[in-house]
Amino acid sequence: MDFDDFEISQEDLSRIDNIEITLLNQSFQISSDEDDNIQLLRPRLRRIILSDSESIETEINRAIQDLAESSPPSTWTDPKGNQRQLIAFTEIPGAPLHIRRLMTNKSPAEFYALLVTDDVFNEIVKNTNNFAIAKIVNSHEATKCARIRNWAPTNLVEIKKFFGLVLFMGLVKLPKISDYWSKDVIMGQNFPRTVMSRNRFEILLQMLHFSEQDEENKADRLHRVRNLLNVINHNFKENYIPGEDLCIDESVVPFRGRIIFRQYNKQKRHKYGVKLFKLCTLPGYTYKINIYAGKQNDEINTTPTNVVMELCNDLLDKGHTLFTDNWYTNIELARKLLNRETHLVGTLRKNRKYFPKTVVSTKLKKGQFIAKESADGITVMRWKDKRDVLILSTKHSTRFVRVVKRNKVILKPAIIVDYNKAKGAVDLSDQMSAYQTPLRKTVKWYKKVAMDLILNVAVVNALTLYKSVTKKNIPIVDFRKEIMIDFLTKGITSEPSPSKPKRAKHELAKKEGSSKVVRRQCQQCYKQNVATLGRLGARNKTKKVTTFCKTCPNEPFLCPECFIKIH
Repeated sequence: MDFDDFEISQEDLSRIDNIEITLLNQSFQISSDEDDNIQLLRPRLRRIILSDSESIETEINRAIQDLAESSPPSTWTDPKGNQRQLIAFTEIPGAPLHIRRLMTNKSPAEFYALLVTDDVFNEIVKNTNNFAIAKIVNSHEATKCARIRNWAPTNLVEIKKFFGLVLFMGLVKLPKISDYWSKDVIMGQNFPRTVMSRNRFEILLQMLHFSEQDEENKADRLHRVRNLLNVINHNFKENYIPGEDLCIDESVVPFRGRIIFRQYNKQKRHKYGVKLFKLCTLPGYTYKINIYAGKQNDEINTTPTNVVMELCNDLLDKGHTLFTDNWYTNIELARKLLNRETHLVGTLRKNRKYFPKTVVSTKLKKGQFIAKESADGITVMRWKDKRDVLILSTKHSTRFVRVVKRNKVILKPAIIVDYNKAKGAVDLSDQMSAYQTPLRKTVKWYKKVAMDLILNVAVVNALTLYKSVTKKNIPIVDFRKEIMIDFLTKGITSEPSPSKPKRAKHELAKKEGSSKVVRRQCQQCYKQNVATLGRLGARNKTKKVTTFCKTCPNEPFLCPECFIKIH
C-alpha cells in the first residue's frame, strides 16, 4: 500500500517530522545521512496517524520502542574484540543436591519415576477409562460380540504393564503387534502372553487417552497432549540444572497421517512428522519441549525469535550461552539475548536483515576468513573450509585455536569449535532415543507424540540423571530393560503382595495313653458306614483307631487306609 496516495494534513506531516528528529537525537547513534531506521519506521507512523486511533501517542511510543529493540546499529567495523562481558555463570550443572543425596544407590526405574511419576500414569488411567465409557455409550451400532462391549476399567498396575509391553516391543522387533502373541514356532513370543492377553492389550491401545473433555478444548490443537507436555516439562526442569551451554534445535516425531500441522523436512531421517522444538544441554538432557502446531493464534509464538525466547524464558539473566542453527539465528535475537545477559552463537543465513553484505560478497580461498563486528560486540564471520561457513557470535571474536584432525594439527575458528561441541546436545538426545524406540505406525498422532515423550525423551533424561548421580555407565538398552522389568513385576503397590501359602504336609501320628481310653472311630469309615447302614449300624460296625492327622483342623482320627486315600 502506498501511503502517499492518502491525503495527509500538514499538521500530521509535521508530527511525523518531529518524531523523526526525536529518533535522530535518541540512542540510535546514527547520522542524518544514515536514516535507515527512519525509513523503516515511516510506514508504521503513517498507518498509526491515518487510523484515527484514540491512543495515537501510545502507539507511536510503542513503535519507537519496538524499533529500538529490533534494529541493530547499521555500522559494522573490523573486529576489535569488544564483546560484552555478561554476568558469570555460577550454577553447578547436573542433578540438584537433594537428588544427589537421596538417589545415590537407586535403580534405573526409580530415576525414571522422578520424571514420569505415578501421578502421570494415574492421569492416563482416569482419562483412558473416561474415554472408553464415553465411546461405549456412543457406540450403539456395535455388535453384541464387539470387543468394546467387554471393556473393563483399567488401573495403575495394568497401565504400567501395558507400557512395559510397549517397551518390550521396542527391544524385540516384530512386524505386527499380533505376532507377539502368535504360537508360531519362529515368530511366537511366550513372554507377552504371561503378562496380558492380546485382546486386552489391543483394546487398551485403542482406548489410550491423555486428556479429558476434548470437545471443550478444541481451540487448542494440542489439547490432547497439552497437560502431559506441561507435567513432563515441569519434571524435567525440577530434576536437572543445565550447564552454561544450551542448544535449541528441532526434532521430528515420524507421522505420515493427515494432520494440519504435519511438517516436511528433507534433512531429517523421518521427513514427515510432528515437529518438536527442544532446548537441550550436554550431555543430551532435554530441558524443555514445545510442539509446533501451526500459525493458529497470535499468542502461539512460531517465529524463530519468539520460539527461542519462549524456550529460554526460565534461563535468561544467568550468563548462559545459547547455540542455534541458521533458522533461529538473526541480529534481532542476538540483541534481545544480550539484553537478558545471554550469549548467542549460531550459523547464519545470507539473507538476514541488517547483515553486513561485504562478509558474503568477498571472495575467499580455503583457510581464509572475513569478519565484521558491530558496536555492541556482535561478530559475523565467514570462514572458507571445504565450503563457506557463515556464523554469528556475541561471545567470540576472530580467535583461532589448534585442533587435531586425522593426526594433523590445523587452525580453526574458536567460534566453530565451540559451536560443534555444544550443538551436539539435541543430536545426541535424538540418537539415544532412536535406539530400541517403541514407536510404531498409528493413525493417532497424539498417541505417537505422547509415547515419544514418555518412553523416549524421558528415558534418555533419566539415563543422563542416573549416570551423573551414580557415576555408573549403563547402555540405554539395559536401562530400558530395567524400567520394563519394574513395570511388569513390581507394579506400584508399596505393600508387599500376599504370598501364596505353602502346601501343608500331612502327618499321621499316634495318640498317647492307654488304647482303651484314647481310641476313637475313624472319621472317614464312619461317614461311609452312615451312608449304607445308617447311624446305629455305623456306630456298631466302624472300627476304632488311635491314629490321627496332626495337620488337619480338629485333628481327626483316621485309619492308615483312609489317611492315604484323602491325603
